[in-house]
Amino acid sequence: MTLTLPGADIRGYYDALGIDIPAWAQTEASVRCFADPDAHNRGDRDPSCSVNLEHGAWHCHACGARGGAYDAATALGHTPGGAMYLMITYGLAEPRRRESPTRRASPPSRQRSHRSVAEPSRRMSLRVSETDIRHWQTALTGQPDLIGRLTRERGWLYSTMWELGLGYDCGRITIPVRDQERRLVGLLRYRPWPKPGQPKMHANLGSRRVLLPHPAAEPSQHVLLVEGEPDMIAARSRGLPAIAVPGVDAWRPEWAHLLHSRHVTIVMDCDPEGRRAADRIANDLRLNADAHVVELAARDDGYDLSDWLRENPKAGRRELT
Repeated sequence: MTLTLPGADIRGYYDALGIDIPAWAQTEASVRCFADPDAHNRGDRDPSCSVNLEHGAWHCHACGARGGAYDAATALGHTPGGAMYLMITYGLAEPRRRESPTRRASPPSRQRSHRSVAEPSRRMSLRVSETDIRHWQTALTGQPDLIGRLTRERGWLYSTMWELGLGYDCGRITIPVRDQERRLVGLLRYRPWPKPGQPKMHANLGSRRVLLPHPAAEPSQHVLLVEGEPDMIAARSRGLPAIAVPGVDAWRPEWAHLLHSRHVTIVMDCDPEGRRAADRIANDLRLNADAHVVELAARDDGYDLSDWLRENPKAGRRELT
């Protein structure tokens, strides 16, 4: 078993790696295999990997891959130094302390962690500024081939990308995350066409994963609640007032009040996981909003709203209600 320090922020650590931990998970969380997703059907849409939220170890019950929190980071391409940096940041490990030449370190049996069991884990602050967002947004304007491909293959309009503050940095699309007062609270980095084994979405350290855009920024009384930011961008490019849930397992019941008195159409991916999430969200919204679920197609292969919009170029809100 992997040992971690008391009070370690296991959820925050895996979120920083781009792995969504279901909000309701207590001790064991089911996630998609990140070690070798190509070894699974449909990229392991039905999660076969589990993460222990007490000590951070993980095990894929399908392909057999397993390891500790450090191994999770290196499996996703982080260097050994980068993996240790993340573990220290989220309290899973302590930084090495240099011994004073005139003072010996205490024997191991007498050393104590500087973190107590009762001490809450500290989340790292977001090291992204508004200047960074503007710089990356300008950088995207210098990528006409990328913009054209996103428009053709993803259905994203440049005007929508600009409105949402999307940018370009180191081969990824940057997506700023803001709260109800438009303050920057997170940054997502999205690979539209990842290589095998690479995660599509990664959140910067210190990012909060919330509904995007924040419901307070969307004036429409009729909104679409969709699975993932890419579907939201595609829908808004079609003129649909879409709000993204940041992952199929990321919905939080406390978000229901943010959609109070709205008419909410829930559109999740076509697979068992997406249908379960849609039913769960609809149940949480029942007391706050007029919510109903729309199933795009009777299939189980992860067909999503972006796929549907590409196949129905003239469809709009009416066809989704």
